[in-house]
Amino acid sequence: MIKVIKNKIEIQETVKLLKENGKVTGFVPTMGALHAGHISLIEKCKSENDITIASIFVNPAQFNEKKDFNKYPRTVDEDIKMLEKVGCDIVFVPKKNEIYPKGNIDLVKIDLSGLDDKLEGKHRPGHFDGVVTIVKTLFDCIAPHRAYFGQKDFQQLLVIKRLVEKMNFNIEIVSCPIVRDKDGLAMSSRNRLLKIAERKIAPQIYESLKKAEKLLNYKFVDEIKILAKNYLEKNDFIEFEYFEIMDAEKFTQVKSVNQTKNIVICTAVRIGKIRLIDNIIIK
Repeated sequence: MIKVIKNKIEIQETVKLLKENGKVTGFVPTMGALHAGHISLIEKCKSENDITIASIFVNPAQFNEKKDFNKYPRTVDEDIKMLEKVGCDIVFVPKKNEIYPKGNIDLVKIDLSGLDDKLEGKHRPGHFDGVVTIVKTLFDCIAPHRAYFGQKDFQQLLVIKRLVEKMNFNIEIVSCPIVRDKDGLAMSSRNRLLKIAERKIAPQIYESLKKAEKLLNYKFVDEIKILAKNYLEKNDFIEFEYFEIMDAEKFTQVKSVNQTKNIVICTAVRIGKIRLIDNIIIK
């Protein structure tokens, strides 16, 4: 049976005892509203560690808009049942005042080497400060041997690796492939907020990425980005934010495909009122 822990002291003591008994721990942080993508992280974690720990916490510090935070889906009871079914050992479900005592959010700021001033950082100012703050807090509490993150939030993954490097955490960051619906739409907790008509056109996000991938050997980078923008904007439901072709290691804009070893194509759009991101990695 899964163990549900709600306060920091208990999770710290529990993990300490596990480590004293020689157990290797893996950690999957989430904001709940779990789906097949999250479950794939849990399964990967279980395959590589003695103990699998998940967390569920909707972090207010990483939301730019309060209304976005308020409407974020919360399904904690259902989430815990899903975690138990897949064999997760422990789930940490703290209240806001457990993470941010007295409601004070003291943001942790580190040098992100420019990761916070482009794409997600540019469109969501302060977002990565919120991500760094909550992940550091959870790492301080749980101190796992490994932590698992999905590649859908590719830029966030780079930020977390930077956090581990700057804070000297002895934690291995494991990146896991994007899990998609049959029509290609990347799994996201926000997908459940889409209206029926919006959900039908949402696969165009992935289609734009695949079209761009095919064009890489035939078109200039700037031309591909324009074609992708035009493809996405032809639908009235879609509000375009960005479409960028980046070096997957340096996370700088690619000017020539021939000069880049690994590429990640990243995009963000709003469908109705719901903001969705996606990417594909090309080696």
